[in-house]
Amino acid sequence: MSGGDVAVPTMAVWAARLWLASAVLFGVSAVWFLWIGIGSASAFGIGLGVISIAIAAAVYILGRRAATPDARWRSTVSVLTLVVTMAGMLVAVLFFDPFLLVSGLVGLVGSMMAYRPAAEKWFSGGAIGG
Repeated sequence: MSGGDVAVPTMAVWAARLWLASAVLFGVSAVWFLWIGIGSASAFGIGLGVISIAIAAAVYILGRRAATPDARWRSTVSVLTLVVTMAGMLVAVLFFDPFLLVSGLVGLVGSMMAYRPAAEKWFSGGAIGG
């Protein structure tokens, strides 16, 4: 996470791990959607795959930046995972496809862990450098 000899709280480590796992799951679901979309010549599947790739990249990049002392990055990745989880619920209900929902839920759990009191001070920058 963020440098130095400051001990990183376990909650902060797990939040970062879950954000990374969420990004990987979005990447895997993107490959799945692209495979199905290209195989069936479905523009919807291809579009969903491209959007999943963009979401995977965004969750990964924002999750890495959340380790800086600026709390806005943590808020940004948290809002992104919340919005994607809500969109995943819609996709799961309409198309019986839970991939985006599961990927978003993993990231959302990471976001909830980042706001726990054990990790709050570290993500806010209060425990960094002193």
